[in-house]
Amino acid sequence: MTALVKLLKKIYHALPEPPSSYYAHRRPSVNPYELLPPNAIIFDIGSKNARGDYCFGKPPADARVVCVDIEDGPGVDLVTDAHNMVDVADDSVDCVVTISTLEHVRYPHKVVAEIHRILKPGGFVHINVPFMFPFHADPDDYYRFSYRGIDILCEDFEKLDSGFDRGPASSMHHLLVHFLAILFSCNSKTLYGINVDLFKWLLFWVKYLDALIARFKVSYVIHTGSYFIGRKKNSA
Repeated sequence: MTALVKLLKKIYHALPEPPSSYYAHRRPSVNPYELLPPNAIIFDIGSKNARGDYCFGKPPADARVVCVDIEDGPGVDLVTDAHNMVDVADDSVDCVVTISTLEHVRYPHKVVAEIHRILKPGGFVHINVPFMFPFHADPDDYYRFSYRGIDILCEDFEKLDSGFDRGPASSMHHLLVHFLAILFSCNSKTLYGINVDLFKWLLFWVKYLDALIARFKVSYVIHTGSYFIGRKKNSA
C-alpha cells in the first residue's frame, strides 16, 4: 500500500502545472520603470526571488534591484522588517514595488509609511493587493483592500494611476476553484489540494469571460488585484 501511495504521489507531481486563474483585463496606464532615472535603485518588498519582474514590465537593465523580505531565502538581498527598515536611509530609493505583500503584514499603514520614508522625493511606488481572494498564509494573512481602500492607504503619495486588474470572472474563478475544492474534500487537506488542481483545469475558461464582462459598468462589484501607482511628492 505504501509503495502504491508513493507511486501515485510521483505521478501526481510529474503532471504539468494547472492553468492560473489570473487574467488581467487591464494594464495600468503608467509603468514606473519607464520613468526612472539611469542606474535607479529599486526595492521589491516581499518579493522572494521575483526581482521586480511583474506583468507590468521588467526593471531597466541598469537598475539595481534589491529584493527585501522578512526571512532569508533564494533571491533575497536584504532581510528586514518592512514595518521598520532601520538599515535603509531616508530618501535613498528611486522606486518601491510590493506585489501581494501588504495583506500579510500586521500593520499595512506602517509599511506604506516606511516606503514613503525611504523613497526619494519624486520616487515611485507600485502596490498591488488582493480584495476578493481566499485566505493564504505566508506566513499569515490579515487584510484585503478594495480599489477604493488602496487609494486611502496610499493617500500621502501623488496618485498617477489606481484601480483593479482582475475583474469579476477572474476573481470568481479563483474563489470557485477553492470553494469546490473544499466542497469535495471530504475534510481531507490532501484531497483539497488535489481538487484545487483539478478544478483549475476544469474551470480555466471562466477567467476569459472578463474579456467581455470586465468592461461592464458594474464590474467593480467583484474584483481583486487592487493597485496603486504613485509618486512621493517633492518637499516644499
